[in-house]
Amino acid sequence: MTMKNLIIPNKQNHNKQLIYIVAIFLLANIAFAQETDSTLIPTSYINIVGRYTDGKGVELRFFPNKKSVLEVGLKNGFIIDRMLFDSTDQRNETETPVYNEIARVFPFNDDRWGTTISNEKNTDSRSELEIARDFLKNIDKKEGGAFDFEKGIAELKEQKSKEDFEYMIFALSAIKNAKVAIALGLAYTDTTVKKGETYIYRVRPIGKSNIYDIISVDYRILVDKPRNSFDNKVYVKQGDTELFFSWIEIPEISGYFVERANPGESTFIQLNEAPIYNLGGSSPTGESRSGYNDKNLINYKTYTYRFFGYTLFGEKVQFAEVKGMPKDLTPPENPFLPQPKHVKDKEVLVTWKMNPTSAPDLNGFFVARSDKNEGEFKVLHNTMLPKNSRTFIDTTFIPGEPNYYLVQAVDTANNVSSSFPVSVTLIDSIPPVKPIFISGKIDSLGVVTIIVEKNKEKDLMGYRLFRSNSEEHEFSTIYEGFMNNDSLDQKVLTEFKDTVSLNSLTPIIYYKIKALDFNYNQSEFSNVLKVVRPDTIPPVIPLFNDVIVGEKKIELRFVPSSSEDVNEHIIYRKTDLQSKWENLNTTGPKETKYVDTTVTTGTTYYYSIRAKDISGLFSKYSSTVYGKPYDTGLRPSIEKFSIDVEKKNIILKWEYPPLKAEHVFMIYKRDDKGKLQQYDTTKEKSYTDKNVNKENYYAIKVITEDGGQSKMSNVLGKNIE
Repeated sequence: MTMKNLIIPNKQNHNKQLIYIVAIFLLANIAFAQETDSTLIPTSYINIVGRYTDGKGVELRFFPNKKSVLEVGLKNGFIIDRMLFDSTDQRNETETPVYNEIARVFPFNDDRWGTTISNEKNTDSRSELEIARDFLKNIDKKEGGAFDFEKGIAELKEQKSKEDFEYMIFALSAIKNAKVAIALGLAYTDTTVKKGETYIYRVRPIGKSNIYDIISVDYRILVDKPRNSFDNKVYVKQGDTELFFSWIEIPEISGYFVERANPGESTFIQLNEAPIYNLGGSSPTGESRSGYNDKNLINYKTYTYRFFGYTLFGEKVQFAEVKGMPKDLTPPENPFLPQPKHVKDKEVLVTWKMNPTSAPDLNGFFVARSDKNEGEFKVLHNTMLPKNSRTFIDTTFIPGEPNYYLVQAVDTANNVSSSFPVSVTLIDSIPPVKPIFISGKIDSLGVVTIIVEKNKEKDLMGYRLFRSNSEEHEFSTIYEGFMNNDSLDQKVLTEFKDTVSLNSLTPIIYYKIKALDFNYNQSEFSNVLKVVRPDTIPPVIPLFNDVIVGEKKIELRFVPSSSEDVNEHIIYRKTDLQSKWENLNTTGPKETKYVDTTVTTGTTYYYSIRAKDISGLFSKYSSTVYGKPYDTGLRPSIEKFSIDVEKKNIILKWEYPPLKAEHVFMIYKRDDKGKLQQYDTTKEKSYTDKNVNKENYYAIKVITEDGGQSKMSNVLGKNIE
């Protein structure tokens, strides 16, 4: 069978056939199960679809997904098996379900094919029957011949595509046309079903395939009320002289047609000759959508639409009827807005232009203002300006700030067009405030980076940067960074780059800057920024010349670095000569001493010092010096010393701060000669003397195990009668 035999000459039918070919892929997930990967035996599935119809029974359609398996069935016929489904059946999963063979179906013989085709009145149906018969007759005829090595694989691919093309047209005809399906033995109607029961069907070929392991896919159906309605919502979007329609596809319908009734008419006309299929696949949400666009309509007229589709059994059903009205969405021409003018102290004149002949539906204008050239603009008047207006005077502008204007044209359908935003240059004599430098740095290549703190003025236009090799010389302009008020990039440059020579006798470069507003008012000069050229010579090493040790401090005296560009001196300290130096503190470039008060008595501290210049270069470490705070032996005295008498016993009490060293309290008592003598010791902060005299006087001293002691406390006494 050749391609010429397969395609019907009628152009309209030819287009339909091509659309149907696309449909086979769209229906694949509905009509056919997916083939699983197998590295052992190729697998082919026989899939079933069905429906129940009152008075008729369960109609089945079945189709193998492999051509060679279909050939086995068409030659030998198919067996229809059925099983009554019982939801209470607790059959073990390993048990094989029991099916009953209820029928065997075969393709028509030649006589019956001829009678069926000759009796068919519908032209499309007769063509589909003829295609199916031709396919069946030529099922054993194989394309091929001598292999052409020059054309190679391309020839084989072309032959395979040709066979696939024929197979797809044949498959679609069999699925959508009940008469074709019955004639090929690919359909069966089970008239013995009972309403309310659930049945499971499977179909298997009578013969066997030499290539595929054939799997009959189970199909379960509840014999209940047949589905008579396929309602599906269609969404309408208004356009200008056109309407857009979209709907979410449902599995039961494909191949869509749209009909339209014009305003005031009841007759519907089909708008598309070929059915509509979605070729774009599903959306990220899993929904598949179709749509239709109807153009060349009359705005503000109501049209009625009916939407149809084909079921899997080839029946054309209506699923929606909607109304739609296109409307005018074309805005007027954009107004042209020249720069507004500050004509008087409190007036800005806004003037715009339109084409000499305006659109007949132009309704009027709005003038709006903002402090930015994008975003939200505020309308400056309460009512729309007449359509012949071309000027507007704004008396509410804000002095000292940017004022951007735009003009909007509005038509009778409320479509809006806008001019580009344009700023006005206000008459202004107040300059910006004096700018401030944040930083200035130079790298090893001579590139200077200068950062300026942005001024607060809303009409700030930019900066003018000046440079000199001496603070006393004249400064020259080296850079001007100004913002265009009507530019979309509304950023004022605050970081500047300059390139200077490193081979210069002047170590410092001097910069000044001025700020300018949009009226070119200039601020006064900023303070001078000094940027030091980088050097490669480190500072001279500072030297220690004395170390003075105290009980709780070490005073370091040193000769500072003699280099002129020294910025600071860094003092380092450690307690172990093998350890790394730790940064202790910094001093100014001219200071000559430093007192370390963060020391502990008895610990030896080692010190060194380095100089750092303004370029960040360090001198070498100085020679190491050391000091060890000494112990005077004096410990804190007792506090809150008190004496009381209880039952003719003397009670002494006092307070004392914690000490790391072990210590005792030495109790002194006056003897008969009035001298304080060592009397007793205690580690407690109280003492009871039971051996009392008529006169009893006491004092207390702290004694530590490292030989330290406190001063004697004051003397307290009590007389006992």
